[in-house]
Amino acid sequence: MVAKVRPYFRHKGINVNDIEKMTNFYCGLLGFVVSDRGVASFGSRIVFLTQDEEEHHQLVLVDGRPRRIEFNSINQVSCKLGSLQDLKTFAEELRSRWFLDYESVDHGNAWSVYFSDPEENVVECYVDTPFYTPQPCREPLDLKKSEEEILDTTEMMCRKRKGFMTRSEWISSMKHKLSIKKK
Repeated sequence: MVAKVRPYFRHKGINVNDIEKMTNFYCGLLGFVVSDRGVASFGSRIVFLTQDEEEHHQLVLVDGRPRRIEFNSINQVSCKLGSLQDLKTFAEELRSRWFLDYESVDHGNAWSVYFSDPEENVVECYVDTPFYTPQPCREPLDLKKSEEEILDTTEMMCRKRKGFMTRSEWISSMKHKLSIKKK
């Protein structure tokens, strides 16, 4: 059984022991740049990395991985959808066809649904918004609202946060950051 709305893979999150060492490794060796960093809602430090000026993050590093015990190092596997309507359709399909519970979240720069795979790994399906706000940002998202209501709610929330810009302004700033990295 294949979902009618097909998301495509976009980014991955990894729980790490030493967040600074891992950040330096991915930035130094693979050319990622830090697009955001902060403290997640659950208290761990979080760093967002990208190699693409149009992607807020392609790799997410989250501290807190135990050093000497077995632990799933996968924080999340994420797939991007084409539109807010696709996200709404996909979320409905999760419950009605796949019988999976999900959590819907407004990150300001993305609208997301989170659910678990059969081994309890977190899976995220998301769509970009036309806005940027510093991450992490996690607000409730009501997918039963109209697309216009969701867009208005997100914009209002983002504009209240320090560092707001449009997605196109954020992309320009990342192009500049990445051009410096390539030199």
